[in-house]
Amino acid sequence: MDLRRNLYVAAFIGASLSYIFNVLAFTGTFDVFRWSVFAVIFLGFTYGFEKFISWQTDSD
Repeated sequence: MDLRRNLYVAAFIGASLSYIFNVLAFTGTFDVFRWSVFAVIFLGFTYGFEKFISWQTDSD
């Protein structure tokens, strides 16, 4: 679980920085509420995709 947590944190930091820089570049403003919505959706999709992959690769 330690490796998985590190991957989640790294992916979240990379996605957050990308989102922030793109929003600042194209709009010039930053809204914390929109960023938090992005963060929740990103983590939800990441978790869901991981569960989907784990379901597909189970060899039961």
